Amino acid sequence: MKHFTATAARISCILGMALAAGCQPEPWSQHDPEAYIERVLEQEQVPGAAVAIWHKGEPVLLRGFGVTNVDSPKSVDGQTLFKLASTTKAFTTAALGLLVEEGKLEWEGRVVDYLPQFRFGDPWISNEFRVVDLLTHRSGLGPGAGDLMLWPQPNAYTRADVMNGLAHLPVTRGFRADYAYDNLLYIVAGELIAEISGMSYEAFVQQRLLAPMDLENCYAGPVPADARGNLADPHRLEDIGMVVDTPNLAGYDPIVLAAAGGMHCSAGDMLTWLRVLLNGGELESGERLFTEQTRDRLWRPETLMPFSNQRAERDGGHFYAYALGWRVQDMHGKKVIHHTGSLSGMYAWAAIVPEEELALVVLMNRSAGAARQALIYGLLKPYLGAPERDWLAYFQDLYGAPAEAVEPEELVAPVGYSAVANEELPGLYRDPWFGDIGITQENGKLRWRALKSPRLTGTLTAASDGVWALHWDDRSLNADAWVVADRSEAGVLLLSMQAKSRGTDFSYDFHDLRFEKVAEAVRVETVSSH
Repeated sequence: MKHFTATAARISCILGMALAAGCQPEPWSQHDPEAYIERVLEQEQVPGAAVAIWHKGEPVLLRGFGVTNVDSPKSVDGQTLFKLASTTKAFTTAALGLLVEEGKLEWEGRVVDYLPQFRFGDPWISNEFRVVDLLTHRSGLGPGAGDLMLWPQPNAYTRADVMNGLAHLPVTRGFRADYAYDNLLYIVAGELIAEISGMSYEAFVQQRLLAPMDLENCYAGPVPADARGNLADPHRLEDIGMVVDTPNLAGYDPIVLAAAGGMHCSAGDMLTWLRVLLNGGELESGERLFTEQTRDRLWRPETLMPFSNQRAERDGGHFYAYALGWRVQDMHGKKVIHHTGSLSGMYAWAAIVPEEELALVVLMNRSAGAARQALIYGLLKPYLGAPERDWLAYFQDLYGAPAEAVEPEELVAPVGYSAVANEELPGLYRDPWFGDIGITQENGKLRWRALKSPRLTGTLTAASDGVWALHWDDRSLNADAWVVADRSEAGVLLLSMQAKSRGTDFSYDFHDLRFEKVAEAVRVETVSSH
């Protein structure tokens, strides 16, 4: 059933009027889930959202809230397209599962046997790396390693750049020992799907996963022109108020991060996807998309994740782990399978509680952490028999007030390695995975430009000997950096970088960059972006 509305009796139950309706009350701590959702979105200034819930074989809720775009308001509904961000990863692992079922791939197969060009900086890791290692965030790379090839969008990096760049990223953690979230290896997984199937990643997922489920409002690749009339746009909060994050609107060309977080889907179609998983891979027609054994393999814990006392108390649980494109934990005695998705201006969440035959979807068109967490806990917890709590107030207290666009806490400037004057800095610099940046002197200011990532353009201001503050022209990035100069033994100028504030997202992995000066002059141009 692709489109549904609750019956009058069901609605009465949802709203807590169980006695009048002659039914058992739904487990809502707020008694009126829609009013709770509206309260969260209003207080956290989220322009629009779509929420879907399925419980014990029946629809509970499929509804849109707010608008798709604050500049051109249109109501969100259950079929509005949102960016899925990292909830895409579950589709990628399911696609791999289809190839495993066909005998074309093994979970424990070596990646180099399928993709001979796959290389890590450590030859032993390159040779030992298995397919399952692509999916479980235990590669030895640091959190968000190489993500500067993915965003800010738009940029000119390709999937070939990602494959080539892996060999130059530092291995800073134990291989198969430490959890550190990454996106690049899911892009490799997408290339693996393409190599084995002979189809692009986008075509394989669309034809082999989405089409059999009859998902008409879900796209593995670019959103077609005729489907853009009901597309939610990303937003951000600035001093002037809520604005549309236009650089991140859906494009017409395939994007590098498709397999890691590039899909668009509606809440209604996401709910259909979760119901297929609940049914062990069986479609409503009775045919199988994949086996129950494959479904269970996707949900099998692989990598232990950090589990603080605060989370243990809040979740009433004992473990937290990453499976294959899913996070798995126990909450109040029940297993919860879930994943979040985060992109600039777009947040998502999908969850399944098999024991309760429960599926939930939350899609939002603003990056608002307290709002997403409040919806997750406020909608999920009542089904788990958890004590009632005002989760919006809890997460607002934990994350801070939502209404103001605040400057993040600035870190202390690093100590310079070499005394380098402003006049020495201009030139062309190269990092082996990020590529070229140019520094020029313009109207008395030092200007920095990343040649393949045009939004990473800014001004350098001297902070101390050999240290500069780099302030991006695009203030929505919230990712200013320190630039530190050094010299090689041969006297060549070297540059490294650090985040300038504590709140910088880990995907701005400046600390992995090592630039070497390769020319004294640079053409003030950037590579055209797609």
